[in-house]
Order: sequence, then structure tokens, then C-alpha cells
Amino acid sequence: MVKAIFFDVDGTIISYENGKIPQSTRDAIQQLHNKGIQCVLATGRSLMELEDLDIKDMEFDAYIMLNGQLCFDKDKKVMWGVPIPEEDFKHGLEMFNRKEIPLSFVEVDQLYNNFIDETVVIAQAAISSPLMEVCEYTGNEVYQIAVFAKPEMENYLKQEFPNCKVTKWNTCAFDVIAKTGGKVWGIQEYCKKMNISQHEIMTFGDGENDIEMLEYAYIGVAMGNANEEVKAVADYVTDSVDEDGILHALEYYGVL
Repeated sequence: MVKAIFFDVDGTIISYENGKIPQSTRDAIQQLHNKGIQCVLATGRSLMELEDLDIKDMEFDAYIMLNGQLCFDKDKKVMWGVPIPEEDFKHGLEMFNRKEIPLSFVEVDQLYNNFIDETVVIAQAAISSPLMEVCEYTGNEVYQIAVFAKPEMENYLKQEFPNCKVTKWNTCAFDVIAKTGGKVWGIQEYCKKMNISQHEIMTFGDGENDIEMLEYAYIGVAMGNANEEVKAVADYVTDSVDEDGILHALEYYGVL
């Protein structure tokens, strides 16, 4: 029996085409709530970003943000967090201050860039998000670093951040998070708190940063708009977000 379902946001709940949530998805999540099934976001985004999206009026039982690095309860109060390891953060801060590559620092309640270039504009437009504030490092703990760079930079970033995971969320953007965190870690911590087993969870995703949680869940569903690498690890490939994929998968498994 499915007791909790974890949803990615971009390309899963929200359409890349129009930045909107299909009505079928809204209705399905409401039906899940009515049945007592917990609905949790598991996304690479920050909590602040949700306020700029079509999802801002929807309620969830918890919010696993920044790929698992910061988790909030239904009232959006911090439950736990895993900042960037100190040694790796020193490298990140040096890169941030050199301003050769655009970087975002994500804190508990602030998101900002060292500078903005065309790469940032393109990546943010792809996820229907506004550009970040540009400012200097605040001195607060950083839980995620977004690096806006070409795909060939991936190996360099992995060398610069040896104690972190580097995952690609756009053709020109990467997320850097602590290895001890991640979406699966956030899901595990939430399930421990709620006394839910691995065999009682379902996950939906479409991106590289969703692969681990699709593999971990008893039922991992890839959206039809996911790339082949993501689809290959899923238990089921549903239709795209724009073709009511979430509803169809829930019906296929008899959850709704």
C-alpha cells in the first residue's frame, strides 16, 4: 500500500512548455490528500522559488528542497539541513568571488548570484523562473551551489568539489550538494520520522537528479518527457507532464 508519494517539480508537476500545472495533476494530488496519502515535494529548487511558480497555491505534507539538503514541514519550518562541506565551500567561494563562472548560493531564506550572463538567462527561462538577485556572499551557511556552465565542465566541477555530488539539471547548469545529502537521504529521513517503509513509497521524476529516488522507491515513475537515462531506471514510464502523466500512472498502479 502506498502511503507517501514524492514529486519532482519541473517537468514532473510543472510543464516546461507553459510553466503551468495540468488540472489533472492538481485534482490527482487533492484526491491523494483526501485518501490520506502523503504528498511531498522533492526538488532541486529552493523554497523561495516556489513563490514564483504556479505551484505556490498548492499544499504539501513536506518539502524536500535543494535535492534533499534542506527539508521543511507542511508549515514550511526547517526540519533538517546539510550545508556544503567546509573544504568544498572554500573552493566554491573562491569561484564565486572570481566571477569567471556564474554561481548561485542558496541559503535557508536567500538565493543570489555572483553575476548574470546569457547562460543564466537561458537556464532560468527553461524553468520559468526569474533571474536571481546579484550580491556578495552574506556569510551565512550555503546548502546548495548552482553552477551555470557548459556540459564539458562537469569533470572539472567534480574535481573542485570532491565531497559533493554534482548533478546536471539543464544543458548549461549543475547543482552541487553535499554527498551526505541528496533526494534519497531527504526521503529516508522523512520516512523515518513518519514511520513509512521503503516499500510504501512512490516517486515521480524526469531529470538526472531524480534517478536515485526513482531507483530507491518501491515504485519509481519516470515522466514521458524524461531523457532515456532516467526512463531506464524507472519501474514505469508514464505519459508526459502535458499529457496527464501523473494521473495516468496513479491510475495504472491503482492508487487512484
